[in-house]
Amino acid sequence: MNDQLALPAELTIYSAAELRRQLLAHVDAHAQDEVCRVDGAAVDQVDAAGLQLLVSLARTLAPLGRTLRLDRPSAALVAACETLGLTSSLIEAMPERAQA
Repeated sequence: MNDQLALPAELTIYSAAELRRQLLAHVDAHAQDEVCRVDGAAVDQVDAAGLQLLVSLARTLAPLGRTLRLDRPSAALVAACETLGLTSSLIEAMPERAQA
């Protein structure tokens, strides 16, 4: 399946609890998919709590043989990952980044 959940513009501690519910519902709704696709294009505010949520999701999926794919990460999302040393965990594994 090719469905994606679009991340909101604000990926911060203030939106993390609601977004967690949405992400888990998305994962459950697409349980047959090996790849959980999340669109990061709209993110313009991000903090450590927002990134922690994405890392947690990736780690939740891994034992199930599934992966998180962050499609079209915004410049703000990429910069936050670089600042916190999460580029290899959340960004570099993306096929479109590897070719760039």
